[in-house]
Amino acid sequence: MIQMIILSLLLSLLFLPLQPVWWKMAYFRRWFPLRLAAGFIYGLILFYGGLLDQSATAIISAYIPVIGLGLIVDNTLVFMFVKTFRKQQASTGAAIGLVILVGFSVFWVLQPLFLAEAKFSMADGEEVTADEMEPVNEEHIPVVSRRYAEYRSDVLMGQLDNPAFYNLGSTRIQRVNESLYWITPIEYDGFFRWYRSNHAPGYIMVSAENPREEPELVLTEMTYVPSGFFHENLERHVRSQHPDVVMLDTTFEIDSEGNPYYIVSFGHYTEFRRVADVDGVIIVDPASGETEMFEKNEVPEWVNRVYPPHIAEERNDWFGIYKQGMVNRFFGREGLTQPTRWGDVDAVTGVVNEDLQLSWFTDHMRLQSEGQEASRSMVGFTMFDTRTGELRYFRDASGSLNGRTAMDLAERTFRRDDYIGGTPSLYNIYGQYTWVVPLMDRNNVHRQTMLVNARDENIYGYGESKREAFGAYQLELSSRVDDDVVPGEYTEMVELTAEVERVYKWDREDNVTVRILLEGEDRIFTVNASSYPRAVFIEPGDEISISFIDTGEAVQAIEELDY
Repeated sequence: MIQMIILSLLLSLLFLPLQPVWWKMAYFRRWFPLRLAAGFIYGLILFYGGLLDQSATAIISAYIPVIGLGLIVDNTLVFMFVKTFRKQQASTGAAIGLVILVGFSVFWVLQPLFLAEAKFSMADGEEVTADEMEPVNEEHIPVVSRRYAEYRSDVLMGQLDNPAFYNLGSTRIQRVNESLYWITPIEYDGFFRWYRSNHAPGYIMVSAENPREEPELVLTEMTYVPSGFFHENLERHVRSQHPDVVMLDTTFEIDSEGNPYYIVSFGHYTEFRRVADVDGVIIVDPASGETEMFEKNEVPEWVNRVYPPHIAEERNDWFGIYKQGMVNRFFGREGLTQPTRWGDVDAVTGVVNEDLQLSWFTDHMRLQSEGQEASRSMVGFTMFDTRTGELRYFRDASGSLNGRTAMDLAERTFRRDDYIGGTPSLYNIYGQYTWVVPLMDRNNVHRQTMLVNARDENIYGYGESKREAFGAYQLELSSRVDDDVVPGEYTEMVELTAEVERVYKWDREDNVTVRILLEGEDRIFTVNASSYPRAVFIEPGDEISISFIDTGEAVQAIEELDY
């Protein structure tokens, strides 16, 4: 705070006139205190109100226009009130101010045209193949949308003593003790509610894996929050202790013991505040206000995200449109792509690997001209590591359905129910690129989970529970796909010999699916007659030997059949 006041006082000197006549005449000198006061107030607005970092580039950007405007105004007023002042002198002084203003404006507008290479280098995307896609534990694939989590959280707010005092903060997905949750902090609803409250009451946890799991309201006193005012405002509290850092993003997370923290990502700008990079995080205890700064390679393991979603979004944009420079961006357009817009809060969504490490995911479509109908297929997709900032581009998904198409298909399937699709995410499920789309009613209540094959929109499965959806999708895959349905990281191939108890043969237009119940087994086993033509002759009492992927689901596809 003291540094901010001293800096504002020093910079207020730039509000004093650069025209020498002002200093010679008593009439003009009477304005000096007012101009110094205006300069000091301007500094407070920038650094205290706007939380501007006190770095050289920030100060230059904020005060160059002040100098230019001051020269124009000062010379104009002197020319108007001092009869002996020559017009040429006034014009020269005002022209210098105008040149400063116009020159800075032109620089600010034109500079981005020369930053294509710098932005593409900062994105630093690496093209990889599906073989390098990290495996996923199907059990932990998130199927609960952000909107449903916000709905459940809003309902739970009614348990507070004074629910009208508070609002929900930003809902973010994170790993908590080997499970995924949507975590939402509770914030103040305006200045007067903050003034009348001693603290914010806590946060709400909603499972991202199971829509039927009951949400949990965790009551814990939080004083320093983003919706607080004056010294209790979280960002202002951090700015007072770290005046020079560039604060890029603030998110709420909890550690493995459920203790709440705010994570402030900080970094620096290059190319005169045009290109941002992340240097680390500042972890803030909202109860005590204690802060601790970590470089990005030293961030505690429980922190899910170092790189905020807006950084991932802009780097995806840069990676897609700045290949081969700015000229190719507007004229050649060779190999250019752009992220698919899903219309949700963020242009990227969080996906996890087998260790529940979070990455920002988005798919890319070919670059569209303004007004052109959006593409229905993707040319690839990216994974942006939230802790390291590594961007990987999976080009081998080219020609698959994009996320927008998967959402549309899911909504059309339930058109009669008027369900709406949540943000889709892409996983490698049973060896197939598969879109996972949550479906909600118009009140944002979760109703269905739908899995859509990215290569073939006619292959999909859905269910009210995750297990039902995965079972239906696996059955559809075994009936329609010629390729083997491969196990995930947490499944294994099981061999079984048993007597057939019951058989059901589903005769479709182009194929026959045989469903079998075996003695001593509760599960249903399915096989595609196109893969094993002799399967249509199986009858109760026959003994068969099968191999299948043990996913634990109620319906299991047979990989190998001996009959």
